Amino acid sequence: MTRGEARKRLAALITGQAETRSPEPTLFAKCFVFGSVLQGMSVFLPHEKKFFALFEDLADTAVEAAQLMLDLSAEYQPEGTPSLSHDSRSSNLMEVRERLKVIEQEGDAIVHHIIQGLFHDHTRVTEEKGDIRYFAHNLDNVIDGVEKAVARLAFTPHPTIPEPVSEFAPIILKTANEIKKAVCCLRAIRRSEVTLEESCIRINELENEADKVNRKWLKRLMTTPTKNSNEVLERLLIKEIVDILEDTMDNCEDVANILETFRLKGGI
Repeated sequence: MTRGEARKRLAALITGQAETRSPEPTLFAKCFVFGSVLQGMSVFLPHEKKFFALFEDLADTAVEAAQLMLDLSAEYQPEGTPSLSHDSRSSNLMEVRERLKVIEQEGDAIVHHIIQGLFHDHTRVTEEKGDIRYFAHNLDNVIDGVEKAVARLAFTPHPTIPEPVSEFAPIILKTANEIKKAVCCLRAIRRSEVTLEESCIRINELENEADKVNRKWLKRLMTTPTKNSNEVLERLLIKEIVDILEDTMDNCEDVANILETFRLKGGI
């Protein structure tokens, strides 16, 4: 500023005629405003609808996997209870195991389509894409957990060890059905908000039931004495199966949490 300009500014201040200037907004403020506007606009942009169908396919796959595990667990009865012969169980176990491998691969393929769709979707901000990716991976982990647990059953020396599967299986199937019900609400989330909320609450209740089963089996594993090294190995296998199924239920709870996030944001 030159001396002449300084004198003019001083004279203007004295006479009360100084022009008022707003401070120049910082780069951070400009970026914040732009991001807020973009996120607000995302509500009105025509989002891709294909994700709804992919989510529903993934939820159907989870239900199918959980149903197979429940059907299989019905054949594993405590000692003294009439059931299928050992050979029949082993044959059916291998059949279910192979079917679950196919289902697990189908789930992975659906997730791949979702991720690829996100790369080419220019109607959502990064945060929304992250929510969708997190949801898809957690739901896929439910399918993976069921497949992994059944795969471990192939190592059981006799049909009485997988008793925890018969306790976890109905809980996991009920949870998968609640997830499917909630996912179907996403197409019209405002009209189905109550149903979505009820399903999320029910999923959390079922996860609490699974926690009780988990604690019961951990206590039994820690307090029941073993007779020989074979029983020790069996105990370790049971512990691994219980851990897998508990992790599967934790993934179900994560799915419910992100569904609630979708609800808070008014959709995906």
